[in-house]
Amino acid sequence: MNIGYRIAEMRKRKKLSQQELADKLFVSDKTISSWEANRTEPSLAFVAKMSEVFDCNISYLVYGEIKRNDIETEIRFKLTEKEYKELELFFKNNAIVLGENKQLDIYFQPTYRAFIDHEKIQNKEEIKEWLRIGKRGNKFILNYKNWHVNYCDEYEVELDNNENLMKIFTVLGLEELIKVEKVRKTYCYQEKYEIALDSIKDLGYFIEIEVKKYSESILNEYDTLLKMAKDFHLNLDLIDNRGYPYLLIEQKYNNME
Repeated sequence: MNIGYRIAEMRKRKKLSQQELADKLFVSDKTISSWEANRTEPSLAFVAKMSEVFDCNISYLVYGEIKRNDIETEIRFKLTEKEYKELELFFKNNAIVLGENKQLDIYFQPTYRAFIDHEKIQNKEEIKEWLRIGKRGNKFILNYKNWHVNYCDEYEVELDNNENLMKIFTVLGLEELIKVEKVRKTYCYQEKYEIALDSIKDLGYFIEIEVKKYSESILNEYDTLLKMAKDFHLNLDLIDNRGYPYLLIEQKYNNME
């Protein structure tokens, strides 16, 4: 199923004709027909408007059903500026542009159970857990990740009051580790993958490729990610899933030595 099929499906669920949906979006019924037939694709702005009309998630219209809500399967690579610009041009021409935004992530850990410390950095240990508050526009999102071999458990919730949560963290003994500032450009590729091109303050350029629609086992999906990375001429030896906060802290410690 593709985005055109899902637009038609949701329109019919709401018992709207193509003309009625067109009137709500201030476009012609021919435009709706073209989208549903996959002759053209709606912009992200129209996808967002349709999600409000249909009372569904934007992710559903773009990706379809996400079968594994609490599992994340992705790979990340460090890029040169030249590679970043080449991939940016490729995805502009071959994927759905989902948007560009500035993000601020603040990472925390319990004082009594360190997720990351100087000793772990020195020993090149992988970090298995992250707890962060992320700012996305005017929203704050609390996110927890626990990494396994080729995927991670992920849970998140939108915050109504960030200030009160910070006070709770202080009472519970959670300390701030580091802040990550980035500009993220996001794309939907082949109606299955979310591509994030990141420019990280003090770190450089990266690409993240994440499975958003599962059709195979986790291991098979991961193998497919590796094949895709090769198609993008990415060096598999440069896979680095340790996370931006780890890399920033590692860099900080190395500069102190």
